[in-house]
Amino acid sequence: MSVTKKERLKLSPGELEILELLWNSGPLSIAGAHQLFTQRGRKIGYPTVQTRLNRLVEKGILRKNGEYPAKYEAVLQQSDVSGNYFDLLETLCGGSLAPLMIHLCGKRALKPKEIEVLKEILKQNEEEVS
Repeated sequence: MSVTKKERLKLSPGELEILELLWNSGPLSIAGAHQLFTQRGRKIGYPTVQTRLNRLVEKGILRKNGEYPAKYEAVLQQSDVSGNYFDLLETLCGGSLAPLMIHLCGKRALKPKEIEVLKEILKQNEEEVS
């Protein structure tokens, strides 16, 4: 089964975690992915990592190369996946982004770089509205 950008992706939190790992690290073997989870303090079994990677290949979300050991890489970009979740969040927030941003910012302190990025986004949006 192959996934197109227009299809609604139904990904478990574990599958999203695998995708995030590959988007940030590039192609990884099963052992490499397992090692990164371990370094992050995640207690996840090697067979679980293997199963998740292979299921994502079956869904057409990852690609597995022919090397030994095989390396897995994301077929989809982060924006391909996040759009579906944004639609859901926007619906839950009644079409307004403010409640979502307030909630997200209340979960943890923003890093200085994140504040800079948000200020730039706000500035760009103000210019577009003007």
